[in-house]
Amino acid sequence: MKGTEIRNSFLKYFEKNGHKIVHSSPLLPANDPTLLFTNAGMNQFKDVFTGAEKRDYTRAVSSQKCIRAGGKHNDLDEVGKTARHHTFFEMLGNFSFGDYFKQDAIRFAWDFLVNELKLDPQRLWFSVFEGDSEVPADDEARELWIKAGAPPERVLGFGRKDNFWQMGDSGPCGPCSEIHYYMGDSPGDPERNHAKWVNGEGDTTMEIWNLVFMQFERNEVEKGVFELTPLPAPSVDTGAGLERLSAVLQGVSTNYDTDLIKPIIDFAADLAGVEYSYDTPEGFALRVLADHARATAFAIADGILPGNEGRNYVLRKIMRRAIYHGREHLGFETLFFNQVCNFVVGLMGEAYPELITQRDFIGKMVRLEEERFGATLTVGLKKLADIFADNPNPDFVEFAKLYDTFGTPRDLIRVSLEEHGIAFEESEFEDKFSAAIEELQKTSDIGKTKQAEKINPIYGALEESGVKSIFRGYETTEIENSKVIALIRDDLRVDSLNEGDEGLIILDKTPFYAESGGQVGDVGVISGQWSVASDPATSDHRPPTTDHSAKAAVLDTFSPIAGIILHKSKVESGSIKVGDVVTASVDVEKRDATRRNHTATHLVHAALKEVLGSHVKQAGSVVAPSFLRFDFTHYQPITDSELQEIENLVNRYILKNEPVNTDVMAIEDAMRTGAVALFGEKYGSAVRVLSVGGGEFSRELCGGTHVRATGDIGSFKIVSDEAIASGVRRIRAITGFDSFNRFREDERLIDRSLQALKTQRDQLPSAIERLQEELKRTRKEIDELKMKIATGAIGGASDGDEARDVNGVKVVAKIVEGLDKGGMRHLSDTLLAKLKSGVVILARTEEEKVGFIVRVSDDLTGKIKAGAIVQQIAPIVGGRGGGKPDMAEGGGTEPGKLQDAIDASYGVIESMS
Repeated sequence: MKGTEIRNSFLKYFEKNGHKIVHSSPLLPANDPTLLFTNAGMNQFKDVFTGAEKRDYTRAVSSQKCIRAGGKHNDLDEVGKTARHHTFFEMLGNFSFGDYFKQDAIRFAWDFLVNELKLDPQRLWFSVFEGDSEVPADDEARELWIKAGAPPERVLGFGRKDNFWQMGDSGPCGPCSEIHYYMGDSPGDPERNHAKWVNGEGDTTMEIWNLVFMQFERNEVEKGVFELTPLPAPSVDTGAGLERLSAVLQGVSTNYDTDLIKPIIDFAADLAGVEYSYDTPEGFALRVLADHARATAFAIADGILPGNEGRNYVLRKIMRRAIYHGREHLGFETLFFNQVCNFVVGLMGEAYPELITQRDFIGKMVRLEEERFGATLTVGLKKLADIFADNPNPDFVEFAKLYDTFGTPRDLIRVSLEEHGIAFEESEFEDKFSAAIEELQKTSDIGKTKQAEKINPIYGALEESGVKSIFRGYETTEIENSKVIALIRDDLRVDSLNEGDEGLIILDKTPFYAESGGQVGDVGVISGQWSVASDPATSDHRPPTTDHSAKAAVLDTFSPIAGIILHKSKVESGSIKVGDVVTASVDVEKRDATRRNHTATHLVHAALKEVLGSHVKQAGSVVAPSFLRFDFTHYQPITDSELQEIENLVNRYILKNEPVNTDVMAIEDAMRTGAVALFGEKYGSAVRVLSVGGGEFSRELCGGTHVRATGDIGSFKIVSDEAIASGVRRIRAITGFDSFNRFREDERLIDRSLQALKTQRDQLPSAIERLQEELKRTRKEIDELKMKIATGAIGGASDGDEARDVNGVKVVAKIVEGLDKGGMRHLSDTLLAKLKSGVVILARTEEEKVGFIVRVSDDLTGKIKAGAIVQQIAPIVGGRGGGKPDMAEGGGTEPGKLQDAIDASYGVIESMS
């Protein structure tokens, strides 16, 4: 069976067994800072497993694209060396969210492998958890495998390392059951097809499927003491590598020989003009190239671009590793990696149409990175030479920095060490290098994931107690009969918030939008006035009722857990109590301004795609009342004419007053309509689809608040455009009254400029240019005069008079004023040229700081070193410095001692000469 057939067979098998086919989520994880890349099928269902998200199905099946490189799961350095390691792979998985458990999970796995794929049961091995002091043996799974048809001797017990899964020290956990397959030629040989090879040496018997049974909740009852309690609705998470299953069913010994990867190897081999052989340097390089081209094409298609931080940095390392091996071992001298990535697009595009859509963009980004790497590699090799020049026996951390920052390959570093008489066995070199990389990573955040943002336990407690808010803000900005269902102050639930208190108010229904999707949370007021019956026993002569009122300013609105909307508030008067019926009023002016900016963001996205190309993808956004910010993928600066065209296009749609419609539909139906899913958003089974002008210009998934028609936006103005990372740009813009105010302010500034320059409007640019030319010319004249004064050409002594003879060496040492750093260097050149043979020491002060430059003529550098002079005189002014024998620079922070340092320089030179 071909890989595509296996993928489809898996999906269809589970679909006919009641599972919902869910499309692979992007490689860019949604709302999960703990992950660099999507690395398992369960990632997109994480919140479903933990109960934070509900979907309209309890069984799912998917083929998930994954990357494991960087972070906890890092296979990068093993790729190409082994038969199974990859950075990119596809994980087939079936999932149960509190539906079926071990019995059906094991029955499905056996039935699919043995009856659908026709695998030989005598090649299959099954592992279960053997138990330990905390968790008993999983005898249930063992018995279920035997009941399904597995011979008892082929069901093996293993410990926690191999057969137990947990999300962390606390949280969901449970035993797992792995399925292994004997790949060898002698299934009847009991010595080769033997239990000792399961989780043992070699990979002739390899794992092909893992069934995880989320059975327990592990909680820390006291420090270091944990307790397991059964989950009320245990779940199932399984993962089977498509590449491994393909190797089994295609009868090949490595994943690289399957039809998923071998065609890429063959293409790259033809491109390089070499033959593919497994055990050669060329074979290793071709495997690296094929794997990394898959990771690169898929990552860029999902909006991950090469850069210098986090996942972007890891992708850059993947790409540069491939490019280096192509150059070093396959002989490529021109750009080639983009062609290999383009072949991947053609090979995988039918299963993953996003590759076809982004084909041109993938090619452009890969070519750019190839070109950059050539320049960076040259810099890295120069810095490698500098390291040996400064220290003949350098620290390995210095090499690790070169490898990590400039991509300088390990083997080149090893060759350089050998050339400098420092030889290591390969294993010793790798150990030292790996230790240096670990040491470097301790002091750097590059390539690391962020820590998961822990949800405040009080929010979890609210959810468990049944607290739930309903958002009504799409229909209204004010609700007069909202009920206060919970109050929080200082992370504790309270019965009331009194005047001056700050806390969180939770309503049963609210018009306030909680921050999400880049849109900021609403602000406004929660207020109420009530008539409360007096207690007859204590009322004395008071009237039978008393008035009670309160008013709280809502400062922000957010939702840490789906279904719970928190209003961050400060009580301005009275007190608000649980059970009060209140009026919740959104600040309409700010909400309307936010609506304008949010709908404008959608228009900007559509305009960018139309003007710059379909490769444009959102890479972040902020929608506030006073501005919008939109980050997007693009590989080069935007020209003035392109910016103008984008601005014109958005304003044209505003003037057309197109209707803005919202439809709620299933996520699959939304994607079929061509709706665009946005960066970093996690979508449920039902989504809101926002369409402008019937969707011909813009159709996106969005849960934010929007205008009724584009004309409500008023006007649109781009205020800035800048690059924020490699391949990522940022536009800031304003709408409505803010853009009108900007136009008015621009007019005011132009009028003031016209008055100051005494010119006409159409002559303003040329008037400014003339002024700049005059200023430039005047500055040049001033600099020339300063230089003449400094050299003594005006009103001063000649250079010969200034020079002092120190043991036969002519020395000019003086303090100069009015020159910048560049002027100091120029002056030192001039004075040294006039001396011909000698030493020049110049010093200056600027803003309570001191600067030195020391120059030594070439004929004297054998005995007098400029760097050594600076190292001795700089400490006098509380500083330091250094440099080469012929030129050195330094500085300090004590200008009052500057003359002392100049005077001391003569003695330093005397001691050297």
